[in-house]
Amino acid sequence: MNGFYFIPPVSFLLIILLIFSRILYLKKLGVKTSSSSDKKKSIHLYPLFLLIMLLWLYEMIRPAFQVSFSVLPNFIGNFIIESELLQISGVTIISLSIFSLFITLHNFGKSLRFGLDKNNMGKLITTGIFSISRNPFFISINLYFFGIAVLLPSPFFICFLIISIVATHFFILKEEKFMKECCGEEYQKYSQKVRRYL
Repeated sequence: MNGFYFIPPVSFLLIILLIFSRILYLKKLGVKTSSSSDKKKSIHLYPLFLLIMLLWLYEMIRPAFQVSFSVLPNFIGNFIIESELLQISGVTIISLSIFSLFITLHNFGKSLRFGLDKNNMGKLITTGIFSISRNPFFISINLYFFGIAVLLPSPFFICFLIISIVATHFFILKEEKFMKECCGEEYQKYSQKVRRYL
């Protein structure tokens, strides 16, 4: 049994724990972290998103417990290459992504929000990790998916990474437009000083 394969499920639980503990902490302070403005527009996408995430979770957990049954065809689900160097690199990238996410959630302070809602905006954060990147949360998440694709190098995880990067990019563009409308010149100056990614 390869101990490296336990890193993806354990790290995923750690990410969920980091995010939800931050949400609960903010909730105790009376901060509403979710948006209600986009829920009706995107509700039809939830079942598809949930199905893809469940498939991703199952395929990620499968190697750790040596489950031979895969929902995916062999040419998509099997590893392209198995290498200890790749496994060590994947674990390193996953660790870096979790550390980055921890720093990001801490630097958000009380401004953490999920969704775009003009009636529930936090303060624009420009210090800490946000002085290096305008989108450290999304970078952390994509870095995590990259680490998973390196540790479990199958066409499925590589495609998932690519889809995640593309989807995140389009969401960032939408968020930037929202921030320009809501924060105006303050966001304009910030975006001139700090890059979208790094």
